[in-house]
Amino acid sequence: MIIRDDQPVVAVMAGVWAVLDSGFFAAGLGRLVWHLRKVQKEERAFIGWELFNEVIGAGVGFIVGAGLAQYLGLDGRAAQGLILIVSYLGPDGFQGIVDRYLAGGRGK
Repeated sequence: MIIRDDQPVVAVMAGVWAVLDSGFFAAGLGRLVWHLRKVQKEERAFIGWELFNEVIGAGVGFIVGAGLAQYLGLDGRAAQGLILIVSYLGPDGFQGIVDRYLAGGRGK
């Protein structure tokens, strides 16, 4: 008789889903999409020092996005979506938003 123990497989899959369901994964995905956009526009190489900066940007985007989500009272998928958007925009996106707001061009 063959006895199979599926507990290690179940534990590994639970860990994989926990990582994929985390806010930091959403932040990394947002920065990865931004990085791929820059690569497609041929503004940077796919593998280079800029990729290291994107890891740092994902960490900062996660912290800022999680803080903003907590301030707004969001949780779950809504918080992950906000973290992804904040990470995608990054510092350049927020600078553009602030500049447009201060210039009075809300609807333009």
